[in-house]
Amino acid sequence: MLNVRQIEAFKAVIETGTVSRAASRLCVSQPAISKLLQHLEQDTGLSLFERSPGRIRPTGDAHLLFEELTRLYRGLDRLETAASDIRNMKGMLLSVGVMPALSTGFIQDLIVEYQASNRAARVALHARSTLKIADMLISGGLDIGVSSHPLDNPEIEHIALDRRPYVCVMPHGHRLAKLAALTPRDLQGERFINFTPTSDLRAQMDDIFAHAGVQRDIVTEASMAPSICAMVVRGTGVALLNPLYLGAFTELLTCRPFSPTVSSEVRLLLPRHRPRSSQVRRFIEQARAHAESLGPALGLPTHDSTAMPAHS
Repeated sequence: MLNVRQIEAFKAVIETGTVSRAASRLCVSQPAISKLLQHLEQDTGLSLFERSPGRIRPTGDAHLLFEELTRLYRGLDRLETAASDIRNMKGMLLSVGVMPALSTGFIQDLIVEYQASNRAARVALHARSTLKIADMLISGGLDIGVSSHPLDNPEIEHIALDRRPYVCVMPHGHRLAKLAALTPRDLQGERFINFTPTSDLRAQMDDIFAHAGVQRDIVTEASMAPSICAMVVRGTGVALLNPLYLGAFTELLTCRPFSPTVSSEVRLLLPRHRPRSSQVRRFIEQARAHAESLGPALGLPTHDSTAMPAHS
């Protein structure tokens, strides 16, 4: 059976041209090299060298074997390079699925931080519904997902990142900004931008206002938080949103706490039965650190200094 020492001796003799130089390269004696070559010929059943006093010449079979050995070493070099690339995430593409509501703020900041600490990392971001994200995770089309919608699928593992109460968002200078916190009664008759009926939280919000006997003036419905934010900024109405949905709109809006509490939890979604690569593990670590860094008061800027206590 071939062993590494035989291969090393054979390679050294072919490359250096003599047994003495091969022995010097490998820091062994010439008799040791000669013995290794003899064992190699016995194990392969090949005549690899023509021997004469003080001289050794490789045969045609030796050259063929050396060509194959060269290809093997090149393959090992590629394997070592691949291992280094995987370790350093060089050229590795991480496919992330995110629900549209989180695609403008939370996930963008997270990816910037992830790539800042992993300079060679490449990320492909796909905005999809939570159900579509789950399908793509199971089929291998995505490595990881980010969502705040509930999902009941035994093939998907959840990692909780953050839970925040929804806040009432309004344009700067809105009359409701004078209140420190809001209730359904404060929104009686208020122009309101609602989620579409397909949203997971739409029914919960509608129930809260119905229970309080409050009629909102629902002027627009939208399925995507960025669209709602843009309309609020333009004065179309007010809305209830998770602060993590605001993204670049955070500084353009005034936010106030709202009770009773409506909340949603941001989670990472992963295929349960697929081993996690090093890049997925690093992304999970970065996501946890990012969520922790946000602090409890995210999304509650008090741009208006005229805030007063809420009425009873």
